[in-house]
Amino acid sequence: MKKTLPTIAFSLFLPAAALAQQPPAGPPLSMADAFMHSLDANHDGKVDKAEFLKPYEAQFQRMDSNGDGVIDRAEVEALEKRVRERMEQMRRQRGGQR
Repeated sequence: MKKTLPTIAFSLFLPAAALAQQPPAGPPLSMADAFMHSLDANHDGKVDKAEFLKPYEAQFQRMDSNGDGVIDRAEVEALEKRVRERMEQMRRQRGGQR
């Protein structure tokens, strides 16, 4: 199945902070375990709205390149350009293989 730009762009939106946390050693985590491990910042066994949204704050700030508190079309287009450039770089590194 061919990946589309929106699909790849979405994958880049995954919060780096949540993905950067290393899961505990041992057997593979279930989806629920991975979710709780990456988002339950206060370790109370629950993920509140603030904990859920926190990893997205940094992504919003990166996309809001002019710092005006909104993401406009030009900023989304700039992201699209960066995604396309990154995809092309990855293709070159793989030798153009698909």
